[in-house]
Amino acid sequence: MKFLYVLPALIALIIVTGCTATTPSIPGAQQPLSLNQQAQFENNGYAFDAGITHIEIKDNQTIVVTLTIVNTGTQGMTLSAMPSLNNPVGESYPGPAIFFSQIAPNHQSTQKGTISIPVGTLDQFSQGSTLKIRFQSTSPVPYETAWSIDLTNLPE
Repeated sequence: MKFLYVLPALIALIIVTGCTATTPSIPGAQQPLSLNQQAQFENNGYAFDAGITHIEIKDNQTIVVTLTIVNTGTQGMTLSAMPSLNNPVGESYPGPAIFFSQIAPNHQSTQKGTISIPVGTLDQFSQGSTLKIRFQSTSPVPYETAWSIDLTNLPE
């Protein structure tokens, strides 16, 4: 019976200790980054910076996202990134996971991922849209951030 009283406190402790990213992981608690900004995360000796290095549109329905991860921590890491493209009215279009394997400390890895959107909806991803990416490493708590994007007016 005493375990029932300890369980909520243990769950709260696990959640609090896992949420030490310098970019908040709580949805709605953070402002989206601009495309030239880096997200920075740190937890239990693992640390990395993430940035969108390029966005390309193919056939008006395939968005190609180039993502760079820099391992700023003291341990090697493996990471996956799950992107989703969100328009200003709240519709979300997820893409397949992007995998980064064995990034040594002080090294970086760049990978590409794709997100498919329905034909004829590209103009819906104007100002107010976001590219949200959830990162998962060996930690049970994921990292998450979003970048503001306007697919109708991408930088060169």
